[in-house]
Amino acid sequence: MSYLISFSLGDAATLAAAAAFLVGSIVNATALKTIRDEFVRYGFPWWWCWVTALLEFTTAILLVLRPTFAIGAALGSCIMIAAIFAVVRARDFRHTLAPAVFLLLLMIAITVQVS
Repeated sequence: MSYLISFSLGDAATLAAAAAFLVGSIVNATALKTIRDEFVRYGFPWWWCWVTALLEFTTAILLVLRPTFAIGAALGSCIMIAAIFAVVRARDFRHTLAPAVFLLLLMIAITVQVS
């Protein structure tokens, strides 16, 4: 039995979610001024983009390792729920789409992995 998620159609949602978190971690890790300003606008310190990048990278890794999938799904869900709450609290509703899509990918991946 392999410890990695396979490249099958059944695992497509898991791989898509992992890829989304990997891309998100890279974007946040760049810490461009616009990224830092968004974090500040949502009530976080400017350097929180690096913490988020690390958490998103960790989520991507955990999702593709079969024994840690549940931990990755839980961590990723917490990250995206927190992001949605932060965006809604700041009344910046146009930025709710990305975390909502990430969360939807995770929910699909969880459904597929559990069934």
